[in-house]
Amino acid sequence: MGRVARLRQIIGHAESRRHGYDAVQYGATIRPPRPPTAMTLAEIYQWIDETPGQPHAIGRYQFIPPTLRRVVRQVGVPLNTRFSPKVQDRLADVLLAEAGVPQALAGEMPREVLMHNLARIWAGLPTASGRSYYHGIAGNRASITWEDYADAMARIFPG
Repeated sequence: MGRVARLRQIIGHAESRRHGYDAVQYGATIRPPRPPTAMTLAEIYQWIDETPGQPHAIGRYQFIPPTLRRVVRQVGVPLNTRFSPKVQDRLADVLLAEAGVPQALAGEMPREVLMHNLARIWAGLPTASGRSYYHGIAGNRASITWEDYADAMARIFPG
């Protein structure tokens, strides 16, 4: 398994370890009509639009609506595309690039800087304080320890 896939595993574990690609934020009182991987992006947008006032983080990477819409537009994924694991990984890769993964892979960014950048994107990841960057906002908290995160990242980005 490649380094980016291993990094996606860490994030998936922190964000949606129980339901993976079909995860829906636990605070959503009105759930989507089908598992997210069985829905198109248009259907997910419709669910979001029809259920205001609740959390809508969805999928393995817990995309929130503004981020989901932005990366879908950026990648140019048609709205009739199923929210498959492959599509979710592709959308997450945009966020990984924004966090500096290409620079880290090239040895141009320190591992801890990357870790903090990732924690600013994914609430389940801790900062060095051990808390989520978004601790307490909409029930967010780090779901793994800084030590476990640092150990896993050191295996992917040694040195």
